[in-house]
Amino acid sequence: MLRWYPAAWRARYGDELGAMIEDDLEGKPPTVGFRWSIARSGMGERLRGAGLAGDSVSPSERVRGGAFTVLCAFALFVIPGAGFAKISEHWDQSITRGSRHLPAVSFNLLASLAGACAVAVMLGALAVLPTFLRFMRDGGWPAIRRRVIWAVAATLATAATTVALAVWARHLTDHQRNTGFGWYQLLFVVFVILFASTIATWSAAAISATRHLNLGAGQVKVAGSLAIVVAVSMPVMTAAAAVWWGSMATAAPWFLAGTAPGSSPSPLATNLLVVLMLMTIASAVGLLGLLRVVRSWRLLRSV
Repeated sequence: MLRWYPAAWRARYGDELGAMIEDDLEGKPPTVGFRWSIARSGMGERLRGAGLAGDSVSPSERVRGGAFTVLCAFALFVIPGAGFAKISEHWDQSITRGSRHLPAVSFNLLASLAGACAVAVMLGALAVLPTFLRFMRDGGWPAIRRRVIWAVAATLATAATTVALAVWARHLTDHQRNTGFGWYQLLFVVFVILFASTIATWSAAAISATRHLNLGAGQVKVAGSLAIVVAVSMPVMTAAAAVWWGSMATAAPWFLAGTAPGSSPSPLATNLLVVLMLMTIASAVGLLGLLRVVRSWRLLRSV
């Protein structure tokens, strides 16, 4: 139960908490409610220690925690974003020229903001790169080795699955690839899981590495500014995806359903619905990080 608490907290208070738990239980096994109370308290300490909750840490740590939250949200957003890119592939070839304006504007807005977010993440990485290199030279590799190894393994597995799908797809027709649920579709599901795992493991490695860095106030301000850009962009991209869906449902519903041009199928696409739900969840998480950054920004500016 003590492992719910961060290692530094356990080193300082673990013995006292362990003794208190033993006194409270009086030799009886812990109930589910008791375990939950310990877990909730421990996770609260982890959130406070990471700067994600409370005001016990410095404004710099709070801004850093908010930026971490936005980074996690963007990592989650990339997964449905990739799904949307696949679903909308060649959309402009199935619609008449006069009906392209609204879906084109919404699609281009989403693509432009996605590119801006990718640039913002890269700029944030470049801002902390000198400090990270010093951390590695000073023997920091063991602290992040396990997470990096997992991320590399997920990347290699994803790459192998991608190659297998590409080779297999060449021997299948569009109908065989896009209908039913056979071995090819099962492999595609495995690819999606591995792709999500790659995004998650590299994000975890990046956050783990950054948490070990002693960042200056200027670097934290840069990270906070870029986090604001990303956090604001995600709900706008989600709205743009919804507008694109609505405009395509009106102008070319057959594209969403994969039916013959000119037909009138239902505009409700389950895959797009899932994509938008995940985008909305990621955007909400990003806004939580945004609020954390904004609330601490005025205090950080005085540093």
